[in-house]
Amino acid sequence: MTVTQPSPTESAGAVISHADDEIELIPPDSLTAELTGRFTFLPVNGAAFVMQVMHPTIGDIVGKYSVFRTDPLGRAVRSIDSVLRWVYGGTEAIEEGKRLRRMHQPLQMRNAQGAHISALNPEAYQWVIATAFPTSCSAAPLILGREFTAPERDEVFRDNRRIAKIVQVPMRGYPESIEEFWRYYDDMVENTLVAHPVALDLIAQMKAAPRLDGAVPPPVLRLANTVARVAAVPVQKLNYLTTVGVMEPRVREILGLSWSADEQRELERIHSAIRLSYRVLPERLTYFPLAYHARRHHAAIQAMKRREGAGAAYKVADRAGAPAAGQGPPAKF
Repeated sequence: MTVTQPSPTESAGAVISHADDEIELIPPDSLTAELTGRFTFLPVNGAAFVMQVMHPTIGDIVGKYSVFRTDPLGRAVRSIDSVLRWVYGGTEAIEEGKRLRRMHQPLQMRNAQGAHISALNPEAYQWVIATAFPTSCSAAPLILGREFTAPERDEVFRDNRRIAKIVQVPMRGYPESIEEFWRYYDDMVENTLVAHPVALDLIAQMKAAPRLDGAVPPPVLRLANTVARVAAVPVQKLNYLTTVGVMEPRVREILGLSWSADEQRELERIHSAIRLSYRVLPERLTYFPLAYHARRHHAAIQAMKRREGAGAAYKVADRAGAPAAGQGPPAKF
């Protein structure tokens, strides 16, 4: 892959890469909007996050500054809050993108080799958003029960580029087509990604029982942790199997992760049951609240447009004084 040097406005110190009028919001009736708001999006997002921290720059920055070790649940909630705003927030998506860039600007350090690195390094920041496309494609058979069609894949890729602009990713060098994307992705997997300690910590965290230290009063902490350990088993299994299952074999190999046919069958069985539940349960129980209300809002607007197109609020005569076709006599006010 040819690496293009960023322009001055795309440097690590530049916060805003795109003016508001350059940014396209995610269409509310898009496949991206249908899928991102599902609760089952969480482990797919986890797979993307692990792949993100396999980039040495991102892994080093996250290792130094992130609270994922001390507050894993809080970090996960805040992360999904941000993603939901990108997709369902309307104009708030643009403001959230600017907030993210400003938040990451001070995250700078020297790595083990003594080189200065920044969270806003263009290549690294691009990779953060790029990971969503391959994980979404890999997860489609689990979430939809089938692969994306070619038009759906094109749509998801277009939305990936839209989100990149929403979160102020410098677009110079970002893949412009799916063909370019897979060349870019192959190059990253073969030449950049590593088994970063942070990525390995994240995988280990998925297998460990969540602890509620600091979240519950000390007198009941022991009991609460015991209950959480037992109750979390099904969620942990779903999270781990989905996260590792949607990674392609080359990525698992870098991380030293095994993947058996039994694990694949179990993953497919779990998601088959989830797909059935999504067909019978109301959306209120299967979508994050912001996604649910955004989808209901869009559905209501579309219903209004259909009613608007079915008739007219007034009967207006033509210029000759005759009523419009099928409208009866001229209206009297």
